[in-house]
Amino acid sequence: MKALSLTAEWAPKAGYDLTAAERAIRRARNGNMVWKAPQLNLVDAPDPSLQPDQVMLEIAAVGICGSDMHMYEAGADGYMLYPGLVCTPNILGHEFAGRVIEVGKAVKDLHVGDLVAVEEIQWCGLCNACRRGFVNHCLDIEELGFTIPGAMAQYLPVRARYCWKLDEVAERYGEAEALVMGAMVEPTGVSYQGLFNRLRNWQPGNNVVIFGAGPIGLAAQALVIAAGAGQVITFDPSASRRAVADAMGASISLDPSAIDLDAAILQHTFGRGVDYVVECAGFADKTIEKLDRCLAVNASIIDIGMGADNPTMPIVAYKRMGVQYAGSLGHAGGPFQQVIRMMAAGRIDMRQMVSARLPLSDGVTAFKRLESRQDAKIILMPNAG
Repeated sequence: MKALSLTAEWAPKAGYDLTAAERAIRRARNGNMVWKAPQLNLVDAPDPSLQPDQVMLEIAAVGICGSDMHMYEAGADGYMLYPGLVCTPNILGHEFAGRVIEVGKAVKDLHVGDLVAVEEIQWCGLCNACRRGFVNHCLDIEELGFTIPGAMAQYLPVRARYCWKLDEVAERYGEAEALVMGAMVEPTGVSYQGLFNRLRNWQPGNNVVIFGAGPIGLAAQALVIAAGAGQVITFDPSASRRAVADAMGASISLDPSAIDLDAAILQHTFGRGVDYVVECAGFADKTIEKLDRCLAVNASIIDIGMGADNPTMPIVAYKRMGVQYAGSLGHAGGPFQQVIRMMAAGRIDMRQMVSARLPLSDGVTAFKRLESRQDAKIILMPNAG
C-alpha cells in the first residue's frame, strides 16, 4: 500500500535526560530534543494485518494537522519542532475517517461497510490514570501517527473500541461528505475537551478570545458559537486564515502582530474584558503571557496549543481577578460522540475550513504548501481515484 512515512535521525541533544524506555524503544518523550533532520516521503509500505479486536479500515479522508507539520518541520538547529511523543520511522496521520472492510473475530459492534472516525489516543484502560477516568493522560499511551502507524496510508487496522460510527452524519450529508467531516471529528474533539470538559464552567454569553485560526482554533470558534458565546475574537497573523474565521462567524478577526492585545480585547468587548481565552496557536509565550488587564473577573484560560516554549504567567493578575488556568490535552473519553451529534444536527460544519482535498500522491506537496500557513485545512484522500 502507499503511505506517507516520516523518518529522522536519532540524535539526542547534549544534556537531554534520556529515560531507559526512550533508549530501549526510541520513543522520544520530547521529539524536538531527540529527532534531527526529519524527512517525509511517499513509500510502498507492507499491507497491514488484523488482530482479533481490530477492524481494518480503508482510509477515506485524513487531515494534515499542525502537529504533523511540527514533526515534518525542523528548527534552525535541524531538530523537529514537535515537543511531544514521537517514534520514527512512522506513518503520519491521526485526523481521519474510513470504511470498515474487515472485522476481527472478537469484534461485536462493528460490521463491514460501517463508516467510522477514530480516536488518535490509544489509551490502555488499565493504568491508574485510565482507571480514574483520565484517559487523555494514559500512563501507557500509544498515539496513532506519532508512536505507531497512522492514517496517511490506504489501509489501517484499529482497535474497535476507539471507533465511533458516523451513521447520523451520513444520513444528513451522504457517505462521501460524512467521511470528510469524520476526518475533522478529532481536531474538533480536541477543542471540545478543552472548552467543556477541563473546567466545566462554560456559560452562554461568555466573551471569547481564540488564538490561532488553524483547525483547532477554528473548531473552538465553531463550538463556542454553537454554545451561545457573546463576542468571539479570533487572532491569527495569516490574512487567509482570518478570512476563514470571519466566514465561520467570528465577531472580528485580528492580526496579533504589533498590537496591544489587552487594548484590542477591551475595545471589542466594550470594556468588559474576556471570559474565556482559548490558546490554540502553540505560542503561549506570545499570547497568554501578554494578557493582563483584559481578563474579566473569574475568567478562564484554556491552553490547548502544543509549543516548545513555556510562558511566564502574570500570577498576581490571576489571583486578583480570580482567573482559572487549565492545560488541555487530547480528545478521548466522550468528545467524539458529542462532536458527531453536533455535526449531524447541523450545529457545526467543519468543512468550511477545508481549502483542498488532494490524493495521497500529492501528500508531500501538500505539506510543503502548508509551510506558509495560508491554508486552514488540507484533507488527503488516500484511496481517491
